[in-house]
Amino acid sequence: MRTIETTILVLPDGTIQIPRHPELPSGNHRAVLVMEEVLPPPVTERDRATATLRAAGLLTELSPSEKLRASRSTLTLDEARAILDRAGGQPLSEVILDMRGPKE
Repeated sequence: MRTIETTILVLPDGTIQIPRHPELPSGNHRAVLVMEEVLPPPVTERDRATATLRAAGLLTELSPSEKLRASRSTLTLDEARAILDRAGGQPLSEVILDMRGPKE
């Protein structure tokens, strides 16, 4: 008897795909399949926040034209920082806090 530990793929129609094992002789073999329960990956706080923002319509994917525009951008992070530093005024974080108003 030989024990083979491998990962199988269960297809939507219920059939099973098993990776090749060239070391096995061809022909019929009696086999016992033991499947471990597959647990979904844990949901992180970031995943929950992303899902909440997406459901509220506050987070969307870029449109094809936006993706194209972004791919053509040559601005570096340092250049962006320099531009923002020259602009002066309140930092964006403070502007956002002012827009939110006082906490209740």
